[in-house]
Amino acid sequence: MSDSNPDDLANPAAKKSSAEHAHDALVARLARLDSSRIPVQPPKSLQPTPEAAKTRVSRLRKKRLLIQRSKRALLSEQTMPPARDPLAP
Repeated sequence: MSDSNPDDLANPAAKKSSAEHAHDALVARLARLDSSRIPVQPPKSLQPTPEAAKTRVSRLRKKRLLIQRSKRALLSEQTMPPARDPLAP
């Protein structure tokens, strides 16, 4: 017959390669990490001060307004006919 071990026939996982074992272990570890996920908050020292938060909001608001104005300017340039040259015959 063949020189197969009876334990190998009972346990098909025994024939897996080391890469397959590593992959299975990684999947099991990731599944455990995903199920026991705890939300973490940064320390208070890294939180912005209320003043910094206000300036950030104000800066982002100004940026948004500038973008809107530039879009409007581009649209008005595209829709306006070219100006007539008064010196043209």
